[in-house]
Amino acid sequence: MHPDITNKIQNNFQELLKHSSDVYEIVSPDFTILWIDAAVEKIIGFNPEERIGKNALEFFEGDQKRELIRKMDAVLENPEEVAWGELVLTDKSGKNNRFTYTMANQLEEPSVRGILILWQYVSESEEKQKAIEYIANHDELTGLPNRIYLSKKLKEMCGEQNDPNYTFALIMLDIDGFRYVNDALGYQLGDQLIVQVSQRLKDFLGRDVFLCRYSGDQFAIILQNLKETWEYEQAAKKITSLFNEAFKVDLYELDVTASLGISLYPHDEKDPGMLINYANISLLRSKHEGKNRYKFYSTDIGIQAYKQVVLRNDLLKAIERNQLRLYYQALVKLDSSDILAAEALIRWDHPEWGTVSPNEFIPIAEETGFIINLGNWMLREVCCNYKRWMEQGMPPIKISVNYSGIQFYERNFTENILNIIWEHGLDPGFLIMEITESVFMKNPEKAIIDIKSLQENGIQVALDDFGTGFSSLSYLNSFNIDILKIDRSFIKNITVDNSSSIITRSVIDLAQELKIKLVAEGIENWEQLACLKEMNCYSGQGFIFNKPMPAEEFEKLLVAEKCQPVLHPGPKKVSNKRKFVRVKIPKVLEADMCIVEQPGLKLKIGNMKVKVKNINANGLCFVSPARLPVNKSVTLKFQIGLKDGGKANIHGYPVWIQETEENLYEYGVEFEHAPSKKTDLAAALYCLCKEMYS
Repeated sequence: MHPDITNKIQNNFQELLKHSSDVYEIVSPDFTILWIDAAVEKIIGFNPEERIGKNALEFFEGDQKRELIRKMDAVLENPEEVAWGELVLTDKSGKNNRFTYTMANQLEEPSVRGILILWQYVSESEEKQKAIEYIANHDELTGLPNRIYLSKKLKEMCGEQNDPNYTFALIMLDIDGFRYVNDALGYQLGDQLIVQVSQRLKDFLGRDVFLCRYSGDQFAIILQNLKETWEYEQAAKKITSLFNEAFKVDLYELDVTASLGISLYPHDEKDPGMLINYANISLLRSKHEGKNRYKFYSTDIGIQAYKQVVLRNDLLKAIERNQLRLYYQALVKLDSSDILAAEALIRWDHPEWGTVSPNEFIPIAEETGFIINLGNWMLREVCCNYKRWMEQGMPPIKISVNYSGIQFYERNFTENILNIIWEHGLDPGFLIMEITESVFMKNPEKAIIDIKSLQENGIQVALDDFGTGFSSLSYLNSFNIDILKIDRSFIKNITVDNSSSIITRSVIDLAQELKIKLVAEGIENWEQLACLKEMNCYSGQGFIFNKPMPAEEFEKLLVAEKCQPVLHPGPKKVSNKRKFVRVKIPKVLEADMCIVEQPGLKLKIGNMKVKVKNINANGLCFVSPARLPVNKSVTLKFQIGLKDGGKANIHGYPVWIQETEENLYEYGVEFEHAPSKKTDLAAALYCLCKEMYS
């Protein structure tokens, strides 16, 4: 836990714990004790230093241990609920003491990030119970209600209403660019900004308007009983105008703006959870359209915006739900096909949306600050895999891991990395850290110190996406970089664009002169590979050698110690493609597509444009940049324009998917009902497509 957070928690509880015989502790979902107050020594004989880092279940056996695990599962599954019970706890001397306990899920609270447990003697007063309930329902930094309280409030407000004219607006407010304030000025000043924003909102809204701190830099507001939508719109304008005046934080004048997303009860939805989702979808759209504005929810908001909100909500729980996976892609010596290293890449197996690309969820992780947890999890998984490979006698290659600027400027950054590696009994020399030039732009002094510290411990530093930034050459002069990775955009055009070829050759020559290793990214075909070999490029990676693959599959390449280029690269065959004659469409046929049904979700979202490649009476094939769930429980609706100016609506479900190139996917769709007559819609479309050839 961040030391500043620990200090805040201790200060917050100081008055509460004075003269107390209770024990407060914060544990992780696996019961590892993250923090425990000093009263523990008086109660059970252990001082905090003896307990922090240990497992809280060590005190219990049998039914008691199983009960605690069940209660933990309950608060993880339902974060708004508080679990309680009574158990016998054995102290250091072996004496049994009967305690009640209260358990509250505070994983979403930035100041806690754990499960808060209060242990107290059965005879103690009810005042302590009220205290823990207050802590569970309020934000520690601002004193505002938290997201748990919001959930309860909305359930109450969305209950049975006798007044048919009763309305309210749920407003989600997000501070634009808040993470850059944290990066540039530090967490302490970031916290001061949050406090000032909350105070300005409270002063404007008054005591009668519900205001909560929903997450790090996001607030929720409930406005009630305005008669018309335009009245809510006027209120939203006034709230955004609150940010016209700069916030004075310490020595700084901070000009920050806010984006708002708004959903209306009962117009948009009556379900509390969906109201939150719709407000967050609108917030995301507001930020994408330029920030410092507000957006009301409407059904023309598309699939991608909805998906982003779902991913944002689910990402924080992806680690504890074991949904993240590590994939590896080989870095190959071009003249011999020897495997020199492997790049570790993260994937998210989402239960509804399938495999989620890091291009979709890494920006969310950076914006929410979850990137720190994500990076620590990834490095631990890399260490576990690498240690197993070494124990099995695999070749000692290097592993490269990508780090963002947010991770790089975390306090004690290098110490945290080294501690994780040493936890696994490994030499840090196996690691390559990949960074982009944005790391240098924000704080070059710290970058120089950290890079030197990493290299002194044997860790190499690679500059990723080289050639795409504004000042890359100056960094080579100022920083001691070990490896350059030339961006895939140059390699993609190396055989067809003279400028890309000249730039690539120049970078290869430059790297050789400076004695810096060079990796060409994104090699996909034999022409590119031959060109790079002719330019005497040292190493590369790309689909021609191997696509990113799970650790178990990558081990087979390690055993061979080589990764030969694919002789005849081409799209992988999909076994369950439709076994029917398809009509290939000679020109692009655009269709509007939306999801109309998905398990467990009630959707009110709009269309996205897709390109139909071929079609027959039983199904179609389309291409889209969006990664969609492939599941027979997911119903897609396609709207296609007909020659007579009308619109044809077809329903079907996706049965297969393949990635044709990076971030572009091809889908096979089977229609819900096979046509039985020529007048059926699918048959009519089939005839329409045939006519396109005449």
